[in-house]
This record gives sequence, C-alpha cells and structure tokens, in this order.
Amino acid sequence: MPTNTKTITAALCLFMSAVAVGCANASDTTDTADTRSADQLLGEADRTMKALTSVTIRTDVTAASGGANLSSGRLTTDLKSRCTWKQTTSYGSGVAEMEQIRIGETDYIHPNDVYLQLWSRKTVPAMRQKAWLKSPVSAARGADGLADCAWSYSPSSLGKTRKDNPTELDGEPVIPVKVKDAEFEDISYTYYVAAEGKPYLLRIDYTDSHYRRITRFGDFGDPVDIQPPPAADVLDLSGLPSDES
Repeated sequence: MPTNTKTITAALCLFMSAVAVGCANASDTTDTADTRSADQLLGEADRTMKALTSVTIRTDVTAASGGANLSSGRLTTDLKSRCTWKQTTSYGSGVAEMEQIRIGETDYIHPNDVYLQLWSRKTVPAMRQKAWLKSPVSAARGADGLADCAWSYSPSSLGKTRKDNPTELDGEPVIPVKVKDAEFEDISYTYYVAAEGKPYLLRIDYTDSHYRRITRFGDFGDPVDIQPPPAADVLDLSGLPSDES
C-alpha cells in the first residue's frame, strides 16, 4: 500500500471510530443541584443514546501538536438504512473529500479527485465524468471510509470517572464527566451530558498524545428525509466491465 494510502486510511480509522460513539437513558432531569454520580450520569446518557431513532453526528480531528485539522465530517442517519455522510481528510498538501448517500443496499458516492487517487478500488476515467458513483453496499471496503447507517453507540469508556461542575455548551446547560482511560495513560475523555430534559450526550472530547477529537451530537429523533441524487448525475459502477470496477 502506498504511503499516502496508509496515511489516509489511518486518519479515516480514527475518524470512523469517532463516528461510533454515543448512547443514554430517556429519563428527564431538571434538578438544580444534581446529585447523580459520574457513573450514573454516563449510564443514563448511554441508555438515552441507544434509544435514539435518528441523530446527526459531527466530528473534528486535529493534531495534538500545532492543532492542524486532520479530518472532519457529518453523519445524519435514521440508524437503520438511510444516511448521509460528508467528510474531508487532510494529508500532506492534499485534501480528500467525499459525500455519501446510503439507501438500503445502495451507496451513492460523490468524491473529489484526491479521494479517487487514494481509493481502495480501481478507478477509470468515466468515474470523473459523473458527479455520483453508484455501488452496492456489499462492495464497500474499509479504506473507502464509508459510513454505516446502523451506527451503534459505543458505551462510555471504562476508567476513572470524575463529575465536573455544571456549565454551558453552546448555550445548553451540561454536566461534564471526565474519564481517564484505564489502559492507556495518555488517553482521556470529557463527556458533556445535558443537564435539563432527557440526558442526551451532547459532546465527547477525546485526547491522546497524537490527536484531539471532538464529537458533537444533535438533531435527536428528527425526521430524516434522504433521497438518491438525480439519475442523470449517476454512474452505476456495476455496469462497468469487471476489470474496470
């Protein structure tokens, strides 16, 4: 595998792992002085997030040293079979961009040239003549960086937890819970749990010695209307000869 491909794949792995975070309980909490422990807050947040019917997840990954933006993206999903995913990933002097629409067992992929250069599949000139590429979900490969609509929330990390003082996040009252990873000393998380209404998990900050990752959650339970792109803008990869797809 070329060095650039390894770099983009590593960044996408970090990015996609971020897109597998989030779940909590559906109980309402409006207490002024919250008496719940850090572990209780995370448990409620975990159960609430797992009960979601739709969600939008925004993720930004930056370098620990210098703060350079490495990747960013947005996933909107019905948590079943329909979702949209937009991402940008930086490496060297280039930026790979890709937009994905997944409906059932079909992917529609809108890549830029840099993404195609690093794509794990064989490319042909025809792919640059249409805005969207149509491909079965079964053909997706890990290095493609495609999202899974049936996003599953990874419960809060195990480790030493500490409840912080209530604060505000984008105007919303939240209770931060800090978690020190039990296995890796350089890894820590801050979970921001909604202090009013349902205990949604609104944001997770992840840090290690190499990366900083911020994952934001919103649009909880909102209707998701996702449609395929216009047929005239689509190249069906299954219609290409087998040695060209």
